[in-house]
Amino acid sequence: MLAGSEATDIYTILIAVGEPAHLAVLLALSAPLARAQEGRVVPLYVGAGESAPPWLRIPERYQDVVEEPVVLSDTEVGEAVLGYARRLQPDLLLLHWRGRPARGRFLLGRTLDPLIEYAPCDVAVLRVIETPDAFVRRMDNVSRVLVPSGGGPNASRALALAMDLSSEATITALRVASPHMGPTAISAQWGILRSVLEPYEKESRVQPEVVLSTSVTDGILQETANDYDMVMIGATGESFVDRLVFGNLPQELAQRVSIPILIVRRCENVPAATWRRMRWRLINVMTQLTTEERIGAYRQLRRNARPDRDYYVMMTLSAGIASLGLLLNSAAVIIGAMLVAPMMTSLVGVGMGIVQGDSALLRLSLRTLLTGTAVVIVVSGLVGLAARGAPLTSEMMARTSPNLLDLAVALLAGAAAGYASAREDVASALPGVAVAVALVPPLATFGLTAAAVQSAAALGSFLLYITNLVGIVAAGAIMFLWMGFRPNIAEKPRAQTFRGGVLGTAVLGLLVAAVLGVLTFQGLREGAIRGQIDDVLEEHIAILGPRARVSEWRADIGQVVDVKIFVETEEEITTAQVAQMQRALADRVDRPVALDVTEIRVRRLAPEPRDESRAPPGVPWRLDAKDPMLVRMGSRVGPGAG
Repeated sequence: MLAGSEATDIYTILIAVGEPAHLAVLLALSAPLARAQEGRVVPLYVGAGESAPPWLRIPERYQDVVEEPVVLSDTEVGEAVLGYARRLQPDLLLLHWRGRPARGRFLLGRTLDPLIEYAPCDVAVLRVIETPDAFVRRMDNVSRVLVPSGGGPNASRALALAMDLSSEATITALRVASPHMGPTAISAQWGILRSVLEPYEKESRVQPEVVLSTSVTDGILQETANDYDMVMIGATGESFVDRLVFGNLPQELAQRVSIPILIVRRCENVPAATWRRMRWRLINVMTQLTTEERIGAYRQLRRNARPDRDYYVMMTLSAGIASLGLLLNSAAVIIGAMLVAPMMTSLVGVGMGIVQGDSALLRLSLRTLLTGTAVVIVVSGLVGLAARGAPLTSEMMARTSPNLLDLAVALLAGAAAGYASAREDVASALPGVAVAVALVPPLATFGLTAAAVQSAAALGSFLLYITNLVGIVAAGAIMFLWMGFRPNIAEKPRAQTFRGGVLGTAVLGLLVAAVLGVLTFQGLREGAIRGQIDDVLEEHIAILGPRARVSEWRADIGQVVDVKIFVETEEEITTAQVAQMQRALADRVDRPVALDVTEIRVRRLAPEPRDESRAPPGVPWRLDAKDPMLVRMGSRVGPGAG
């Protein structure tokens, strides 16, 4: 019996067994792989007791290559297997998977996921839908193995295992190409496949093949119908969410293919493994919801996303309150409008629809969002027409110049909205989220400025609304993914909705970020120029006169900086002085300056010196406005005072 305390140079396959069916199929697969490498197989069982179960017996046909089983007593199966694998340092860890993807926190299961992520060796996951006896007979007579190839290291490892499985089996290395490709592109696919098979060019039993299909999954499934005994596929690694990666293509195949399938992941180098583990830990930092919690959150969001009479009434009132608050320049009234508006629920519903791949929820939430948007624009536009001629207030102007900081606020608020929507314990935080990222005030500003034909202000306020919308949807969707929501990728329509929603949100987000980046850069540049103008006016005001003082100045910054200065002075300002100030400004801002100086003639006077000798010693005094006589505490002090 193997002690398993030290690693050796012998090729070693560690198989984790939990029940009789696992033992039978894993031995049938691992034994020929170990014999091909003149190695050994180490069965490992983790249970509640210290003794081996009665069924844990190695059949005689495998005893030449299989060691005595190792039995560990532990309640945490995954951690025990992982710890033993780190001590043993095997070349391959072989696991069995029933083929049912887990929901929420785990992708393949509570035991499998940590092993796949943290194993110090290559990992292979076997899924068998036939009986153990049928699989054993299949492994005894393997004649054809299919290895789909994407060109990555995992596919190469799968191909190597297929070669070891049987010295007589024919190996088909498959690549799927789109039928819409031209002849040159298809030839390129053949070239890529041949380069992958270069180490096996002398092996006549390795055959390359390219099939045409609109879907990689459909192409592989179509090929499996050609009397193959097994499929060996490398785990993918290109998805944007690492937890969804392993199950992306291989998991979908494992659920749909009718023959045994082995999913292989090669042991990564230290930097790649460290990065993957960091991502895995990051995923598990977030509170994961149970199945019941996810169902409850989904139903609540779907219910709230439906537009009803209450929704339209509250949106109308919120739009009216926000419009009046903007015209009155009242921050308190505007905050009230934010709290009244129920628009946040539809945005969170859009994020949930994308994550779940639920096209019905996505359409419902988008329809609610669009109708609510239209209500706010119409109401604020009518208020704007009624208040035609009213000036733009500071509260309105504050919503016409968005920048990247506004996008950052929207992203953080969206994450908070997603978390609060899924967790009943913090659902009371949603009103605070509505205040943190305003949805109705920018729309109301758009309606008011559009009615006043202020096109620049209208475009700026609408851009702020789009920024908030995209930020909330994107961050909310990411938060839902982080908390365990995900689409059922085995259902093609849901997978398409998920990918389309992610792509659309990403494209829109990049466009918004690009526009905001330009506006932010322009704002920073204009701010720097205004700072330079202020410095020049402070340092060189003496150019306009020894006692001149700037009471106000304004600047319109473009290719030419148009500066208007209002100067209080006791002396007449000459054209030469204005020209000298203009040169000083142009030299500092390093661009042409158009200067307009408005002279405000002033006469500065000072009061007569106070005569403190008339005040009694130690008595506070002040000068009466009507009678130049000292008074104390409101009572006259002097001749005749009572």
